[in-house]
Amino acid sequence: MAIVERPEPAKRESAERPIRIFLNEVPVAVSQGSPFGLSELAVGYLLSEGLIADRDSLVEVVEVPEEAAVYVASGERAEEGYVPLHRVTSAGCAQSALLRDARRAGEPRALETAARFDADDLLACMEELCERSPRRNTGACVHGCGLGAAGSDELLLVREDIGRHNAMDKLVGQAWLDRVDVRDKALFITGRISCEMALKAYRAGCPVLVSRKSATDEAVRRAEELGVTLASHCRDGRIRVLSRSERVTG
Repeated sequence: MAIVERPEPAKRESAERPIRIFLNEVPVAVSQGSPFGLSELAVGYLLSEGLIADRDSLVEVVEVPEEAAVYVASGERAEEGYVPLHRVTSAGCAQSALLRDARRAGEPRALETAARFDADDLLACMEELCERSPRRNTGACVHGCGLGAAGSDELLLVREDIGRHNAMDKLVGQAWLDRVDVRDKALFITGRISCEMALKAYRAGCPVLVSRKSATDEAVRRAEELGVTLASHCRDGRIRVLSRSERVTG
């Protein structure tokens, strides 16, 4: 017999809000996502869009929660003619200017790294991500994203959001704010790997992207071109390495 639950109103759903992101007072995007970790979300989004890159040029990041807005001030500015592909990015599978620019730019330089990642370490980090995702473990509808170093079976950072794109933006944004070098690190996500997720990992400079779920064929193709190792179905003692497999040992 089915069990019917009727939770209190405050516990029924995960919070979702439109988050406005500004760069030097100019509105850049409105991202649908969880209303926490707004600074890291904004910074990660701007990094993935290629609008900022130099940590020393960052002036400040100011959250205004009552406005659901984040104001980023930087010495870097968007190139003339930059127009976001979508003013509003959804919590689901929104396409950003990142994908458009990647197609237009031709063949970019592939990521290179001497780092090697043990398969058992990757499995342990994914298991830790699932255990350390606090809102996810209370039944909230969120995705988790973690960061782990080569040679370690423990995560350095964990972030969450209702959208898998936002979860990665938050993780990458926080690592960048903390000046964490990700060139010998792996990103872990609980959601599937789409082409845009592979491109976000590339823009972040992270050579390995691991998912508990599946990956699309376009994500695998682009990852191979960009020098990103994609690994899917990381669970139950198994892992599928789909591109640049030489970086995964064991």
